[in-house]
Amino acid sequence: MDLRKFSLEGKTALINGAAHMYGAEIAEGLRSAGAKVFLAGADKAELDRLQKQTQANGVIVYSQRTEADAEAFAVEVERVMGVPDIFVENSVHVLLTGWKHTFEEIYDNFSVTQTGMILTVKHIGMLMAKKGAGSVIFVSDYAALVGADAHNYDEAQEMLDTGFSLNYGFVSGCYVNYARQAAGYLGENGIRCNCIAFSPMAKDVQPGFAERYIKHSHLKRSITAEDIQAAAVFLGSDASGFITGTTIPVDGGYTAK
Repeated sequence: MDLRKFSLEGKTALINGAAHMYGAEIAEGLRSAGAKVFLAGADKAELDRLQKQTQANGVIVYSQRTEADAEAFAVEVERVMGVPDIFVENSVHVLLTGWKHTFEEIYDNFSVTQTGMILTVKHIGMLMAKKGAGSVIFVSDYAALVGADAHNYDEAQEMLDTGFSLNYGFVSGCYVNYARQAAGYLGENGIRCNCIAFSPMAKDVQPGFAERYIKHSHLKRSITAEDIQAAAVFLGSDASGFITGTTIPVDGGYTAK
């Protein structure tokens, strides 16, 4: 086997929602594997900070909602970086907190995490089709695969509003199935679409939650930056050239129970 298939040398990568959870780790991983990395998201100041941290090659300010937004984004992406080889969709973490929301609040959130995401993937996917190859990586987490365990929050009550929120599992889970849908839509153009369901990083949760999570997983440790990077690099590389429409749990076995 040619191990150079794992290299990203000569490839360009675009991370949308780069300032959200896992974004920095993925950016650093793709860059260290040889890719030129560009960051996208709504907050210019956060993108600039993250670019400095990860040594990314550039930033593109983008708020996903409408078809016009997505179409203009694809035009700007091609102008700034050309046609990307790798597109990472990481906007799943734009979530409501708690359980009491109006229809309007839910609809507004879904315009980013659902319709905005679908339209973004549509237009970036059509752009990538110009090359006849590429990899789309949807970033989600363990809540996409299993229901929340309320007892994980017994010693982390501060996390209940976010970790046990009304739309958390719904939004996370949609990325799993949309990876299948997008794989079918874009596959004839040589573009692979997969999802990664990560466990939470210890630095992003309360210690009590991390302890409960580790207790109920198989490998008995927290996820590391290297774990996140390895999965993203693999799916972005030619080594995963015959893998599409699937979700890889990178969670220490938590969802294997």
